[in-house]
Amino acid sequence: MHGPAGTDSHWRDGPWQKAGQRLTAHRPAAAGLTVLAALMLAVATGLVAGGGPVGAALAAGHQSLTFALFSGLGGAALGLLWGAAAVALGERAERAMMAPAIALTGLPLALVLPLAGGLLGPERGLAPMAVVTALIAAPAVAVIARDELRALLRREFLSAAQAAGLTGGRRLRRHILPNAVLPLAAAAWTALPRALMTESLASLLGLGLPEGVTGWGTAIGAAVRAGDAVALAGPALLLALTLWALHGVGDGMRLAFSTAAGGHQ
Repeated sequence: MHGPAGTDSHWRDGPWQKAGQRLTAHRPAAAGLTVLAALMLAVATGLVAGGGPVGAALAAGHQSLTFALFSGLGGAALGLLWGAAAVALGERAERAMMAPAIALTGLPLALVLPLAGGLLGPERGLAPMAVVTALIAAPAVAVIARDELRALLRREFLSAAQAAGLTGGRRLRRHILPNAVLPLAAAAWTALPRALMTESLASLLGLGLPEGVTGWGTAIGAAVRAGDAVALAGPALLLALTLWALHGVGDGMRLAFSTAAGGHQ
């Protein structure tokens, strides 16, 4: 038997199961998850087998996906902290902290990475480029996280919990955190396609991953300059397919998880 609404059972079952069902029922998200799983397996297999245009495209995918994962995780963490701190510090601090985030989301931030790559020069390392990519992804995550937290704090069950005399710590543990985890996870996911697209664009221009590290963007740029359609097809198709899958899963997460957050208390 499930516990009452707003208890620790939120961490184990109920809304979590419903959110998962909504996510897998969303066709683009289900297809995206399938594509990403198949891609991970193909990249792992390609690293072992190697050889040929397909093996080269899969090896480049390993570099791009690894970079996007680590820089995306950094951007997601920074964005979540940014949005959560803005909400926690009150309305005046929120306005001051979120104004630059909102302004930055309207700018073509993807162009910042190739600019940074040009300034750092050919000896640029992976770590500085990953930090810049994380900073590029963070503002959009912060805005979405702030919106999700604000919507959650306006829900009636939190007012009822406060009226019932629950302390701030108990409200946070029993109501806010269980209800916030899923929508914030959906917000964090948006950093991954942003990081991959930013790195690929910069590498396409020769200003992304360092020399000796070949990602999809690097492979596409080299194939275009060489006029090699065969070498171009693999990385271009895999990059487009991965971005489509990431966006499909992200859309499904926002739909499923925001519904779940609104449905349990």
